[in-house]
Amino acid sequence: MRNFVRKTILMLNVLVAFLLLLAYLSVYISPATAWVFAFVSLAYPFLLIANIAFIILWAFLKKWYLVLSLLVVLLGWNALKSSLQVHFNNQTPAEANTISVLTYNVRLFNHYQWEKDTTAWQRIVDYIHGQDPDIVCFQEFITLPNTHHDLQHLKKMMLPLGYSHVYYTDRVPRKLNFGMATFSRYPIVRKQMIDFAASLNGSICSDVVIGGDTIRVFNCHLQSIRLTNDYNNLLDSLIFNYNEKQLDELREISVKMRGAFIQRAEQVDIMAEKVKESPYPVILCGDFNDTPISYTYHKLSRKLNDAFIGSGTGMGTTFRGNFPYVRIDYLLYSDDFKAYHYKTGKINWSDHYPVMARFKLKTADWSGLRSRLKE
Repeated sequence: MRNFVRKTILMLNVLVAFLLLLAYLSVYISPATAWVFAFVSLAYPFLLIANIAFIILWAFLKKWYLVLSLLVVLLGWNALKSSLQVHFNNQTPAEANTISVLTYNVRLFNHYQWEKDTTAWQRIVDYIHGQDPDIVCFQEFITLPNTHHDLQHLKKMMLPLGYSHVYYTDRVPRKLNFGMATFSRYPIVRKQMIDFAASLNGSICSDVVIGGDTIRVFNCHLQSIRLTNDYNNLLDSLIFNYNEKQLDELREISVKMRGAFIQRAEQVDIMAEKVKESPYPVILCGDFNDTPISYTYHKLSRKLNDAFIGSGTGMGTTFRGNFPYVRIDYLLYSDDFKAYHYKTGKINWSDHYPVMARFKLKTADWSGLRSRLKE
């Protein structure tokens, strides 16, 4: 009997080790080619924990089987680094010689009162001013025409970030405009919109002049799954009766997710080409709607660095929704920069947390630039 139990546990160990290997492999395979790998990648945190548990179990039992999971976990060292970081010494050079960039999916400024706070608009703006960034990128940005939340009022509220690039991917005439926005302390000299076919998501590209240098900032919002509240309630449920209705809903969720995976892969390919074409140093930020163990992240970070890996600490969680403890909002940058002091703002006015970091352009001297702007 003991031998049977040991063999059964070993078979389970082999299965979770194999699935973890598939999760690693998923970053190289576009969901447009084979979408099933994208589903496996979502299980990465659980597969990693299961393999670590098997390592501990076999070590306790003094069995060499622990080598199986140990090797698989070590093979995914880079994947682990993208999800967990510790930095003890991350000193910023003279602050006047850096710029700070903040990205935040504001979920329509809580327009539909998901969070019971009617002051979310003002609180978010106050938070931004408290952080004092040089560039802010919003996703799920809205304005309400003919109200105190129209674009002109919001521009005034965002001062001294006096330069803006706003792009609406959807409009409800005279009621609501939806899209994304970039606000900057420094002049935006060129603006480009990047449309995604058959999608409310999109991206904008802003060329920002800082001193005598031009940098290109991509504000990106990749394909959302867009689950309804009914689906969210289902995912929030801890106990499933697996009745026919629930199974039908789970099938519908999987179909929506599969469609989002495929659309997102196509959008990522577009963005990777846009980044490649840039004649200027690049900062690419926004809501990717995908984890670090994904084709999305791997494709966009191949030629760019991740501010979280460069200067973050902890798990870097940015999402408060149905899949907690995941990072889906990013600040990526080209080799022209060095990143400092990555941080996540633990505020509850959206289903996302804002993330922010400081950047130094290695070839530039921006000392005293802010004070010169005020003169």
